[in-house]
Amino acid sequence: MRRRRWTWAVLAVAGMLLGVYHNHRVHHGEVNPITALIRGMLTPLQRTAHSTTEGASQFFATLTQAREALREYDHLALENARLKQELAQMRTVAAENESLRALLNLRPQLAGDWLGCRVLAIYPQAGQQTLIIDRGSRDGVLAGAPVLAGDGLIGVVERADAASSIVRMLTAPRMAVSVKALNAQKVSTGVCEGRGESMLLLNFIPPEAPLQAGDRVVTAGLGGKYPPNLTVGVVERVWLDRQYSVKKAWVRPAVDYERLSVALVKRGR
Repeated sequence: MRRRRWTWAVLAVAGMLLGVYHNHRVHHGEVNPITALIRGMLTPLQRTAHSTTEGASQFFATLTQAREALREYDHLALENARLKQELAQMRTVAAENESLRALLNLRPQLAGDWLGCRVLAIYPQAGQQTLIIDRGSRDGVLAGAPVLAGDGLIGVVERADAASSIVRMLTAPRMAVSVKALNAQKVSTGVCEGRGESMLLLNFIPPEAPLQAGDRVVTAGLGGKYPPNLTVGVVERVWLDRQYSVKKAWVRPAVDYERLSVALVKRGR
């Protein structure tokens, strides 16, 4: 107990002496070494705290800028997607307008009553190779009616329901149309057959016919089922079938079936 009192007394005296010493130094304009020591210890800590505060402020400012940049990126991405969609729609409309113009140019060359129609669905896969149009029996469309695009012959109505019809493409199996191959030297007559593939087989061309790649193939108009001079396609490869003594060729169809949107179908017989 007595030792503790002595300790407190010593500390009190030391404090008084330090106070007197500090006042004396300050009174004479001198620097207090204790104060200088404390300041020397605190200054680096203050600098570190200041740097940390500035670093934190800069970090949060950068984070805010990053969030704003992400929001701007999302906005630009949505705007880009919207513009792409509008461009695709404009291209679709432009392609449809071009098809309509081609049909209008074709219409005066056709005999009989023809109806404009829209293509509702397309099934170009092997084994199907059909499409559906929005005209049917109540519009006067019958099975066997030819269907045309601005580029040429599409095929024939396989079945007519009340408000729609199923059209069998030229490329489908068992489809056949009499044609003329328009070579510069001589026009040759044959038959284009569907084989269930993307190409048509041109058959029964005389072996001496000057058929070659690039020749245009059009309907011959024989039998009256199809109008004459409708484009069927273009010859791609020719060979001689020695077994049957005829020339044959692969013909690429003029019509791009997967891009069809409008067509003409003949009404009645």
